[in-house]
Amino acid sequence: MIERVTCPDCSLEQRLPEIADHEVARCRRCHRLLKVADAQSRAAFALTLGALLLWIPGCLAPLLTVMAGGASRSANLVECAAKLWGSGYPPLSVLVAVLMIAIPSAFMVFTLAQFLPGIEPGGLRRLAHHLRPWLMMEVFVVGGCVAYSRIQTVATIEVDVGGWCLAGAAMLLLGSLALRGDPPAEEDLITHPAPRRAAAANRLSLEATTALVIAGLVLYIPANVLPVLQIERYGAIETNTILGGVMELVHYDLWPLAVIVFMASVVVPLAKLFGLAWLLWQTRRGSPQLLQQRTRVYRLIDTIGRWSNIDVFMISILGALVQFGALERVRPEPGALAFAGVVLITMFAAQCFDPRAMWRAARPKADASL
Repeated sequence: MIERVTCPDCSLEQRLPEIADHEVARCRRCHRLLKVADAQSRAAFALTLGALLLWIPGCLAPLLTVMAGGASRSANLVECAAKLWGSGYPPLSVLVAVLMIAIPSAFMVFTLAQFLPGIEPGGLRRLAHHLRPWLMMEVFVVGGCVAYSRIQTVATIEVDVGGWCLAGAAMLLLGSLALRGDPPAEEDLITHPAPRRAAAANRLSLEATTALVIAGLVLYIPANVLPVLQIERYGAIETNTILGGVMELVHYDLWPLAVIVFMASVVVPLAKLFGLAWLLWQTRRGSPQLLQQRTRVYRLIDTIGRWSNIDVFMISILGALVQFGALERVRPEPGALAFAGVVLITMFAAQCFDPRAMWRAARPKADASL
């Protein structure tokens, strides 16, 4: 049991108290979650196990079946990635394989293995903690709903066993994460860098985040100007930008999905970039104002960024399933790759930014002893 800990978000050293069932321990200064009760961890284990049991058929059974002109196409999650590769879209193929197969599988295995007898949970807990921001099962499910709605306007489509299993796994995993929160690993709680080492870490964090934010802003323009999708129907070719896709959803009276896609694909990436730019500016000038609020803003930025992948997953599903030759065909366009780049860059930028730098810059003398 660790008696004294250092908050990984604000560097405050404090005593970690004993907590009862259904209680949590938070940082006194920035309210970062530091520990959850064992009972909540056990309940989260049960939900994660259920998610894994549904996840396996969710990967291997067909997700959707599309029927047009007397022909049908179906694919499971693994085949979606393979079909994208075979159709000439290796970047999207790798993205789907990593974000929707490798990372969720590794996260659930690492989480469940912590409870096995004879296993030291510290390293596994740390690995799972670092993978968590990249979990996107529920984002893929929403992307699948958008793809379903768009395909339904031009062809017949059915949700197959794999689709229902994947949705169930996403819900169970969401419940598990809600129960357990996101407490840091023990190694992160006892990190206690020397002043010079902390200063060097601050500089590296700020420089890397600044470079990534600039790259994200540069890519944001082609991501929204260039077409992300080409739709061919009976020889007629139509291209869509991100906003064009939103307007198409509005045209078919799919207002809730249109709002979700607009917020996730247009508003969220821009808000993340400007939010990170604001945090960087305030940190570089050593501002002591609104430190708690800025820490909460950082956590929000780190949490919502993955939802921008809705459009990327929707395009991937359409590109893998809607392939009926000249009758009906969907092809990703360069704008999709630029947009995927924006999403990944903003997520890496949030991961690179160290919120402790804000507190150290604002209170150099107080933090010098940490």
